[in-house]
Amino acid sequence: MIPVNKNIQQLKASATLVINQKVHELRKQGLDVCHFGFGQSPFPIHKSIVDTLKNSATNNHYLSTLGFKDLRVQIAGFLKAHQNIDADWEHIFIGPGSKELLYQTILILEGTFLIPKGSWVSYGPQIKSKNGEYAILETYLENNFKLTPQVLENYCKEYPDKQKILILNSPNNPTGAVYSSKELQNLAEVCKAYEIIVMSDEIYSQINFKENYSPSISVFYPEKTIVFGGLSKVFSAGGYRLGFMFLPKELQELHPVYRSLFSETFSAVASPIQYAAIEAFKMKTEVQQYIGDCSMLLKEIASYTYSELSKIHIECTKPQGAFYFLIGFNNFKTQINSLGITTSENLSDYLLKHYSVALLPASDFYFKDEELFFRLAFVDFNGDKVINAFKKTKKIDDLFIKEYCFNIYKGIEQIKSFILSF
Repeated sequence: MIPVNKNIQQLKASATLVINQKVHELRKQGLDVCHFGFGQSPFPIHKSIVDTLKNSATNNHYLSTLGFKDLRVQIAGFLKAHQNIDADWEHIFIGPGSKELLYQTILILEGTFLIPKGSWVSYGPQIKSKNGEYAILETYLENNFKLTPQVLENYCKEYPDKQKILILNSPNNPTGAVYSSKELQNLAEVCKAYEIIVMSDEIYSQINFKENYSPSISVFYPEKTIVFGGLSKVFSAGGYRLGFMFLPKELQELHPVYRSLFSETFSAVASPIQYAAIEAFKMKTEVQQYIGDCSMLLKEIASYTYSELSKIHIECTKPQGAFYFLIGFNNFKTQINSLGITTSENLSDYLLKHYSVALLPASDFYFKDEELFFRLAFVDFNGDKVINAFKKTKKIDDLFIKEYCFNIYKGIEQIKSFILSF
């Protein structure tokens, strides 16, 4: 046996990537699978960003470890104009995706990481990889599985000694929930009282179904909030692998630590991608309009799926942003248990095998195994075709969904068929 770091060896592949690969393999075999398991933007990257990337393709220089200055300056302006965050460009760092920057921050910080139940799958495994400590904070369906100040404060009172790092994601993956300004202000008060460092994952900020952007806890707690964002979700450019983080002045002692770690790991993000990112973060009028149109389409598709499932008493979080919401089958637990199914993972396998519907079990998102919740990603459609169709029809109704988002329509019908079989 080859000796391997035991903290790495215990990790399994990311659930989101595993289910995506599994669906692709099934489709290659000719099976018609409705893919609610993966959260990639279905829309094309805006032409202006693609053109800039093409025009920058000959740039083969290493850029600064922390990122190209022009890009960092541009992101500072973006954060002020489009997220109401006052950011000094010198404290904005560029990395190969926000996922990597979150991981590097987890490697750097010591203490107990606090993860609200109903959070992104990779936070926990990233912490485990360094043998770090984390605690899952309880959340509830009636509150859209959002963390409350009371739960946070109760934990802090029970464990007063260690440094605490709260990982907060809004708009949220997997629930689709968006924290309001008041909710964030109340959480910020607890964070201030207990000097909690906040890692604010705002990768979906502009994919908000009511506003142009989502509130940030950094507005209420700027001194110890680290903000993360990137190209993947808002700009539909997941494959570009570029993220940013904003480190506040009050944490500037960490600046050289980040620089050193970056220099010994990824060195710098690809030059052409950084130039393309400058164009994206300029947020020109046509790009803003495009993002707004995409968000509106997602809102209408989410509304359809939420409505159809709620009608038959499936539990649902209210989709307020991002690409997801959680659905629950706990109202039918007795009938489901009678099939020999007792966990969300079992039920996920059953639905894929018997109904050709791919859903991610909530056990991957820090729920208990027996809690029959699942993440539903409502993005299994051709975004280019949907945008062009909407330009002609100017409305999205059930017929539009059935014609242009058929996998969404069929998948929902399959889930309904499963429930109505009882």
